[in-house]
Amino acid sequence: MSWKLEDIPDLSGKVMIVTGANSGLGFETAKELSRKGAKVVMVCRNPEKANAAMQKIQAEAPGADLDAMHLNLASQKSVADFTDQFKQKYNRLDVLVNNAGIMAAPYSETVDGFENHFATNYLGHFALTGRLLDLLEATPGARVVSVSSLAYFFGNKIDFDNLYYKNKKGYGRWRAYGRSKMEMLLFAYEMQRRLKHTGKSTISLAAHPGIAQTNIMPAQANNAFTKGFLKFVASFLKPTIYGAMPLIRAATDETVRGGEYFGPSKGRMPDVVKSNKASHNLDTAKKLWEASESLTGLHYLD
Repeated sequence: MSWKLEDIPDLSGKVMIVTGANSGLGFETAKELSRKGAKVVMVCRNPEKANAAMQKIQAEAPGADLDAMHLNLASQKSVADFTDQFKQKYNRLDVLVNNAGIMAAPYSETVDGFENHFATNYLGHFALTGRLLDLLEATPGARVVSVSSLAYFFGNKIDFDNLYYKNKKGYGRWRAYGRSKMEMLLFAYEMQRRLKHTGKSTISLAAHPGIAQTNIMPAQANNAFTKGFLKFVASFLKPTIYGAMPLIRAATDETVRGGEYFGPSKGRMPDVVKSNKASHNLDTAKKLWEASESLTGLHYLD
């Protein structure tokens, strides 16, 4: 039987974080989770857009319990500041949805000196998860959902000698995006292995939206022609809610098992899907984890 939005259980009393919740997949995910009673913390880089999105959800889902908080995933300091603030406000965390990201953007370096896709899509989420793990572990049935993409296959080979394209070496927009999404998938699988090995109760899952409308593509376009082309392509894609459904199922389905990967299947409904051999490479996952610990100075699940 296909999983549907109507299958989301009552989420009253649960606290859930969705990164990048002001638009696209994050917005739809936050809306559906709050519609079912969850307290949803909408984590966004732009406070004005976050507040506007929160008001829109409350207009569509009266009674939605939402909180907008600022976080710039491209900054390790911002990640640390956010987690400190979150822990001052909340004493539990049922679900962390690592969704925020950029796509095929021009080369740029973050304040920490990392390439922007690597820092925003992956490394920021690695640090965010680690800094919130104690709160997740203190919450029965907690889970982490990390969002990948069909474009992960662009990142089949991770060059650990050039992990974040320093000085633009070897940089390509789609290569950088795809590799960051492969890193998210490697992270989700490796985290589940480490959670199980260390006897933790939290579980790690992954999800991808398939080919669905989001605002991420037009947002990354840097000229009128590209923006127009991407909007034209988007007109043929599935509505955003169908892309969000694998995320929502991974975040709420009480039958899921740690390490599962969700994506659209027949009839647009979300189901467990497979990923390629490279995403299951144990040596690559271990090296990526250790490199991430070194770059962030944050060690967990060792």
